[in-house]
Amino acid sequence: MNIQDGINLGEALFITLFSMGIVFLTLIIISLILGGFKSIFYKDDSTKTSVKKAAPPIGDNVKEETLEVNEKESDNDEEIVAVIAAAIAAHTGNTVENISIKNIVRIPQNSPTWMRAGRERSVFNKVTK
Repeated sequence: MNIQDGINLGEALFITLFSMGIVFLTLIIISLILGGFKSIFYKDDSTKTSVKKAAPPIGDNVKEETLEVNEKESDNDEEIVAVIAAAIAAHTGNTVENISIKNIVRIPQNSPTWMRAGRERSVFNKVTK
């Protein structure tokens, strides 16, 4: 059985299998190269000694403000804002007076992971600046 180019079925099958072999061999080589990059550039945490960084001390004004809010109402939005402000103050090393919380929105748990990661990155960039 001849095809127009003069290649019979056996030769066409050989060319097909040979080409597929080259493709798979190339993919295996690329996989090995990427694995080598991972072993070269990935730093394992178990080999390093862990250094614990002490959290900056929270000022007395944060404790007083939180206690005042707790005494007024137990389940109030102001209490949540005070706790969030204290956490941000502890993380950044600032005082609560220097932090201005404009809006707090709960992120729904049914949103995709990439969306939550983008929001968290956005919030982190705003907090650290």
